[in-house]
Amino acid sequence: MHYKLAAFAFLALISLGAQSLFAQTGTAGTELSMMVFPEHPRPGDAIVVSVESYNIDLNRADMRWFINNKLVKAGVGEKSLETVASRAGEFMEIRVAALGENGSVYSASISFRPAEVNLLWQTESYTPPFYKGKALMPYQGTVLVAAVPSFTRGGRVMSSESLIYTWKEGDDVIGDSSGKGKSLFVFRGSVPIRAKTISVLVESPDRTMAAEASVDIVPVAPRLLFYEEHPLYGLLLSKALIGNFLLKGDETRISALPFYFETDTKSNKDILYDWQLNYQELPNERGPALTLRRIVETAGKSNLFLEARSADENKLFQTAEERLTIEFPEKSSF
Repeated sequence: MHYKLAAFAFLALISLGAQSLFAQTGTAGTELSMMVFPEHPRPGDAIVVSVESYNIDLNRADMRWFINNKLVKAGVGEKSLETVASRAGEFMEIRVAALGENGSVYSASISFRPAEVNLLWQTESYTPPFYKGKALMPYQGTVLVAAVPSFTRGGRVMSSESLIYTWKEGDDVIGDSSGKGKSLFVFRGSVPIRAKTISVLVESPDRTMAAEASVDIVPVAPRLLFYEEHPLYGLLLSKALIGNFLLKGDETRISALPFYFETDTKSNKDILYDWQLNYQELPNERGPALTLRRIVETAGKSNLFLEARSADENKLFQTAEERLTIEFPEKSSF
């Protein structure tokens, strides 16, 4: 996106101060359009300012560029300026003047005070204690996005509640979530499952300061992982049971962790568990863990299967399954 400001040619004499360039009258109806990239620069950002006109030939025009009334660039056909945004909250005006072949002077300017905003997001999906990663958004999950603006004027930080927030999902403005002081945004995933870009434009009430930020929210499929519960040490989170598990004693307790299901607990309050052992349903096992006991002396293996799904009928895509082959050696008679 580009920031466009149009300034019509002056109909009076134009004074350019110590760097006086021209003192001519312009022609009504001629305009210059200025574009700034990025549209809302952060403090210290490299920026490119360009100018265009459909009425005069800027390739042949004598151009002058000013920053805060100081001449910084001049030359024929100089239609762009590369510079650096000022410090946070510091006023910055960029002005361009062009002498056309007809002898008229045309001018345009843009001014702003750099500001910035960062986006933080979180979801209430399940992760086990001491999990080092970030809880991710599951299919059909909910995310809370918080805008953290940094707007400074005259050395004072502006209150986030005084700023105007415009939230978007993709290209769609979410009017109900936008407005003064609305720094929080709730996004709910829907079907079809797809990534979504959440963005916000934050502006001061007088529109002299603005900043924008965006974040891509990528929903993930919930996942089940099996862990062994030790009678003394509890849940052994250091090693997930994937593929095969060797049963060394007469029994073991297997616990399933429902990663990224939208719940704050692994209990069956929010999640429905369906266990199978050797392809036979275990109707009495409805929790996230079960105890397996060895009933034969010979070597063999058993197949464990678990399907978990959200208890919320509006979250049909929050489902996962996992399998585990449990191997047990022949018991020694000694």
